Amino acid sequence: MLGRGLLKRCPICGTGRLFTRWFRMKERCPGCGYRFEREEGFFLGAYVVNLAFAQGMVIVLAVVPLILRLANDPDASILPFVVGGIVGAVVAPMVFYPWSKTVWTAIDLMLRPLAAMEPTDRT
Repeated sequence: MLGRGLLKRCPICGTGRLFTRWFRMKERCPGCGYRFEREEGFFLGAYVVNLAFAQGMVIVLAVVPLILRLANDPDASILPFVVGGIVGAVVAPMVFYPWSKTVWTAIDLMLRPLAAMEPTDRT
């Protein structure tokens, strides 16, 4: 399931094309009819996944390189590292946004599998 989420596919059936635009996810899977937002506020978890990714990018692009650079040259300019931090904090979450939603859907389905009463909530 998680692999399908990482490929921006439905975690249940593997169907792609789940987004109408970069920031807009379809309400239901076009393949199996699964309703992605299982409850009010469902995608709050996707925002947490996206935040964790963004913080990881800030650490990789700014914090660790800054520590390594300042250890060798205490007088080095920090401007490149500030730019790296901005890229990690602003650009990375916008790029990763669709994946955060499909990854969160997969994580939620692993933690709370579909119940017999909620096969796919087809209309």
